[in-house]
Amino acid sequence: MSLSTTAPTVTIPGAFGETFTVTPGRIDDAALRAFRSGQCHALARAVSDTTGWPMALIIDAECAYDPDLCADDDIAEGLCTCQLRHIVVVRPDGQHVDITGAHAPGTVPGYEGAPATPLTEDLWQHLLNSADWRTPALHVARTFVAPLIASLP
Repeated sequence: MSLSTTAPTVTIPGAFGETFTVTPGRIDDAALRAFRSGQCHALARAVSDTTGWPMALIIDAECAYDPDLCADDDIAEGLCTCQLRHIVVVRPDGQHVDITGAHAPGTVPGYEGAPATPLTEDLWQHLLNSADWRTPALHVARTFVAPLIASLP
């Protein structure tokens, strides 16, 4: 008789109506997709809450120049909704940390060359209330903090 050792999975919401089925605490392709496509803010909050490292918002500076995307949409600190792209935590050495690891500012995969700004409480509240951002799956994200921190150089 053999017993199944399949780890339990959970499904969390992603961007654009997509969902991701992840195994809590296991950084694999599913986790990479989930925490880069809709739940980066949950992971950043979980890491920040655990380590005390501040969060930063990677922004798309270009969309601010498109009046169709940014008109009358000053949400906080002179940013508009279309500029909010990805959330990371900032390690004491200045490295930006997300599910893919630690990166020098401006080199986070998929956001190369993009500037970052501190994620203030006002911006965090905007994300929580925005239809453009998923409800953060913090209970799941917290299970990834220890393995992520352990994987960092």
